[in-house]
Amino acid sequence: MLTIPKEAKEIITRLESRGFEAYLVGGCVRDLLMGLKAKDFDICTSALPEDVCGLFAKTLETGIKHGTVTVIENGIPFEVSTFRIDVNYTDHRHPDKVLFSRSLAEDLKRRDFTINAICYHPEKGIIDPFNGMKDIAAKLIRTVGNPEERFNEDALRMLRAVRFKASLGFELEPATKSAITRMSSTICHISRERILHELNGILSGSSPEAFEILFDTGLIGYIFPVPVPVKNTLKPLKKLPHKLPLRWAAALRLMGFTDPADVEEICGYLKMSKKLKNYILNATKILNEPLPENKYLLKKTLSDAGIALFSDSLKILNGTGYDIDKIKALKLMLNDIRSKNEYIDRSDLAVKGGDLIGKGFIPGKRLGEIIELLFLCVLQIPGLNRKDILIEIAKSVQKAFPE
Repeated sequence: MLTIPKEAKEIITRLESRGFEAYLVGGCVRDLLMGLKAKDFDICTSALPEDVCGLFAKTLETGIKHGTVTVIENGIPFEVSTFRIDVNYTDHRHPDKVLFSRSLAEDLKRRDFTINAICYHPEKGIIDPFNGMKDIAAKLIRTVGNPEERFNEDALRMLRAVRFKASLGFELEPATKSAITRMSSTICHISRERILHELNGILSGSSPEAFEILFDTGLIGYIFPVPVPVKNTLKPLKKLPHKLPLRWAAALRLMGFTDPADVEEICGYLKMSKKLKNYILNATKILNEPLPENKYLLKKTLSDAGIALFSDSLKILNGTGYDIDKIKALKLMLNDIRSKNEYIDRSDLAVKGGDLIGKGFIPGKRLGEIIELLFLCVLQIPGLNRKDILIEIAKSVQKAFPE
């Protein structure tokens, strides 16, 4: 017996009380069988969407065209989907037509992988027509039926297979992997947003080195707009924190992408958010530059990049085999800067532009240059960060280097 929410049992019981079949299905069953915590619970049923809507007080028509209704019980959402048969996939992503069915077997036949085609009923137990439990035990990702047919129906399934490898630590069954290699070009039919979503899932997984499968199968050539310079092992990614931007920056570095123009092209092509793109570009810039050799240069770098991004960059270098002693020395300097609350932010400067204008300085580019010089002085000698001192330095600069 699997432990499932009482609300899920109640939904199944209510559907059955009206003569319909109902089962838990898919990822939640797989996760429970593996002893993992299920993220959400999906239910498949012989009831039509209108039947489901009529049986429950609170429902959302989230995917009514494809037979899915979200039932809200005690504030918990459950996706309840009608048994269905998908007819033709001319766009390699969505069925041209969906036929509702009364057959559980027909519904399970259309699913992607055997490990996701397992049902569970609180009284009837496990229903596993495609030996998904056997594949879970063997840690294999295998398609339901012919792999070429499954990938021809929905090309995104090829990336989903790699994502499951990354998240579960499973291996791709040989015929499934071979089919991905033969059909890799069909990934071009999938939107870049959906591709990015799966790539993010791969890099966020507990085995992010699964990304290497994209090289082995040729998928990477249809996903990235520029060739991969080198195909190093991506195993170092596993040592890094589960932080998506950090892993993206590290992965691109391991692939040999050091030219910011290439990195920006990849980020733009995959339609990454501005926040993610900027993080990766800024991290690439730090990783390309020589590391600061003294405290002043470190504070200058921190003032431009920020402590968080620089610390992440050190983690990338540490995880990808950079000189450990140099990294340790930088960490010690960084900890010293933090413990002494030394100034590294321009906003900490004791004098502002308005203060200098009030002393007769003319607004403009020249004034900005003087303020930047004052900031560099404070980075070197924190004790100078007093308004009266900085104003006097500014006056001296103005006098020594008149316009």
